Amino acid sequence: MIRLLYLTATIVLSPAVSACAFLQHLLPGLTLSDSNIVSVLDGLDENEIDAAQLAQEKATAPEVKAFAGRVMNEHRELTQTNGRLAAQLGLQPESSALAVQLKQAHEQAMRKLRMTSGPAFDRAYVEYEIQQHVQAFNFVETAAESEGNPQLKQELIRTGPDLLSHISAARALERHLDSESRDAVAAR
Repeated sequence: MIRLLYLTATIVLSPAVSACAFLQHLLPGLTLSDSNIVSVLDGLDENEIDAAQLAQEKATAPEVKAFAGRVMNEHRELTQTNGRLAAQLGLQPESSALAVQLKQAHEQAMRKLRMTSGPAFDRAYVEYEIQQHVQAFNFVETAAESEGNPQLKQELIRTGPDLLSHISAARALERHLDSESRDAVAAR
C-alpha cells in the first residue's frame, strides 16, 4: 500500500518537482534574494549574447547565423529590461553560487564550441542553445513561483514565453540541420 501511495504521489507530483529540480539540484534548500535573481538573469543573458556572438563568427549555415542574431538582439533587450527593473526596484545584482556555477558551465561549453567548426559547430551551438534556454526557462519558472516582489515576479513570468520561443526556434533549426545532413548523406 505504501509503495502504491509513493508511486501515485511520484506520478502526480513529477511535473511540479521537475520544475523545481533545477534549483534544488544546484542549490538545495537555498532561497535566492531579489538581487540574486537579477544577477542570475543578467548572467543568463550575458551567456546567451556571448554564445550568439561566437555563432555569428563561426556558423556555416545562414539559418544558424540568423538564429544567433535573433538570440543576441533579444537577450540584449532582456538585459536592458532587467537593468531598468533593477534600477526601479533599487536592486544591485548580487552574485550567488548559482550564478557562479552557471558562468563556469558556460565558459566550459564555450571552450568546446570554440574548438568546433563547420556543420559540427552549427549543430553543437544549436544543442547548446536548447540546453541553455531550457535551463533558463526552468529557472524563471521556479523563481516566479516563489517570488514575493510583484514587479520581479511579473518580469519573470513575462520572460518565460520569450525563452520558450527560443527553444522552439532552436528545435526547429535542429530538425532542419538534421534533415540537411541526412539529405547530404543520401546524395552521395
